[in-house]
Order: sequence, then C-alpha cells, then structure tokens
Amino acid sequence: MNLPFTSSRHPPSTANEVLTCNTLLKQNGDNSGFKSHLISELISRTYFHNMVTHLLEAAFQREVYTRMDNDEYMNGDILCEIKLNILKEFWGEEFEIGDDAGLIWMRQPHYYMGPYPYTYSAGLTIGTAMAKQLEENPDEVVETWLETLSLGASMSAQELAKL
Repeated sequence: MNLPFTSSRHPPSTANEVLTCNTLLKQNGDNSGFKSHLISELISRTYFHNMVTHLLEAAFQREVYTRMDNDEYMNGDILCEIKLNILKEFWGEEFEIGDDAGLIWMRQPHYYMGPYPYTYSAGLTIGTAMAKQLEENPDEVVETWLETLSLGASMSAQELAKL
C-alpha cells in the first residue's frame, strides 16, 4: 500500500517538539519538576494523543470501511455504536465510558478523509527518527532534512521515510 503523505506538518512539528524538549531537558537537567513537566507534555500531547487517538480512529475507519464494502446500511446511530464499541474494547472494563462517547467520531471530519490516521502515525515516526538523527549527526543530516522539508506533501509516507 502506497499511502499519500497527506500532511507535511507531522514530521517537521514532531521533530521540532522532540528537539525542543531534549534541548530544554539538557539545559534544565537538575530541575526535576521542570523535567517531569517536559516529559509529561511530550508523552501526553505528542505521543499519547497522536498515537492513541489515531490508532482508535484507524480502528473506527477499518470497521466502517469493512461494513461499507459489505454494502451494510450506515447512519449516525450506527457510527456512534461502532465508535463506542471500539472505545470500550480498547479501554476495557477499568474505565467507565458513557454512551455519549460514541459521538467522538464527529469531532474531526478530516480524520475520515482517506487513510489520515495511518499517514499521521507515519509522520510521527519519521519526525521522531529525524529528531534523533539531527541530534546525533547534525552535520550529516541537516541538508537532507532541509531538502525533505522543501518537498512539502509531495511524497508518499514510504518515499519520505526512504529520503
């Protein structure tokens, strides 16, 4: 599968977030409260939100597309039921999930325009790898990274990863 890289924002913003966090961690190494805050922000905003949210959106998409491929009837109530079931299965019985949580599928229409959750995950992965490479070998990587950024969203995720 050759997924289009629908958003050029993800690798650059993720790489920037990781580089900024790591720089601040190095500059404030002894301040454990600040260090905890930075790590918490990176995990909760960059990784947890983006990875878990988009994993759940991908599961929702897969179920909806499977039903559509089977010519099953679809309406808002059914979409809410699918989303609620995915949330309950993912979080398990440890969390109380209200019936209104099924409405979450409506909050971001762009999640359902093509394989968005998959390209988002690819972008986060590429951005994280680039941040690591930029920190470890900046002289060898900067020019390639700048060239990659200049391409915008013109490449598939696989092509971008190879570059």
